[in-house]
Amino acid sequence: MPRLYGAPPVDEVRLAGQARPFVQALRGQVPDAAQLRALSDQHGTDLATMVFYEAVRASDDNREFIRGVQAQPVAPSQAPNGVKLFILPALFYRERPEVGGDGAHIADVARACGIQAELIPTQSKGGVTANAPLIRDTLKAETADRIWLLSLSKGGAELRHVFQHYAEDIPLERIETWLNVGGLPRGCHLIDLMFDNAMRRVRTRALCSVTGVAYHGLEEFRTTHRLWQTGFTLADSIRVVNVVGTPLLSHMQKALLGRYSRLRHLGPNDGLVLLPEALWLPGHIYPVWGADHFFRSTQISPLLYRLFGYLLKKT
Repeated sequence: MPRLYGAPPVDEVRLAGQARPFVQALRGQVPDAAQLRALSDQHGTDLATMVFYEAVRASDDNREFIRGVQAQPVAPSQAPNGVKLFILPALFYRERPEVGGDGAHIADVARACGIQAELIPTQSKGGVTANAPLIRDTLKAETADRIWLLSLSKGGAELRHVFQHYAEDIPLERIETWLNVGGLPRGCHLIDLMFDNAMRRVRTRALCSVTGVAYHGLEEFRTTHRLWQTGFTLADSIRVVNVVGTPLLSHMQKALLGRYSRLRHLGPNDGLVLLPEALWLPGHIYPVWGADHFFRSTQISPLLYRLFGYLLKKT
């Protein structure tokens, strides 16, 4: 029988108990990348993942936000609110619609909450510099008074580039919220591994040839790429929410298991993104327990209703 998950289930209650002293020692702070890597090296990735999850939930910056979201009802509302939500899709969203990278399910929930929702049709296999002008042009032409943005995976890097290089061309004063879901606002460590020596670069070029992904476009997602080496400050008027999948090894789907394993030496990750990357973009963090980078979890639809409801009430 083919392997479906990364490991057998574990006693998560016991794991949470083991994580508790580490969380208490953090005194309301969230562990950074170095702390999580050290925890992972000394006590295993599962414990480090649990520490991250519980520390975010207990942190001074996120505790009340998470409670506020969880207190919202899971119910549609057609009350007019004037919000227009733009979804920035993930890699291969056209070729692999079953993964959900087009955010169609997100748009459905948004519309049920009275929010207009629209996909920005970026190049499915395109890189940052190819897609950023498409996003800029879409936002520049928008007339809605209230604009929300939701980026999925690589869409987070593309949106950062738009804010960083095209801020004067977009209606910045009307953009209220950025929902960064499993995003890559400063590149991806997994892509780093695909370019870290000559042999891997040859393999990556061959893979790009087979899949139709632009080699230099993929290279733009390296964390060491020049695109991510300058400082970035987002306008204070824009509220940021980082939604982070937080899986144990036993939660990982087969499709992402190899990528998860390749990143484990760097610490806890969702199969593509290191968990502490959520700390880089200022804003609230909402960790989704058991969800990997594909966010295929029964928690997602209820969370979207609650999150949209909470944000609508807070504006």
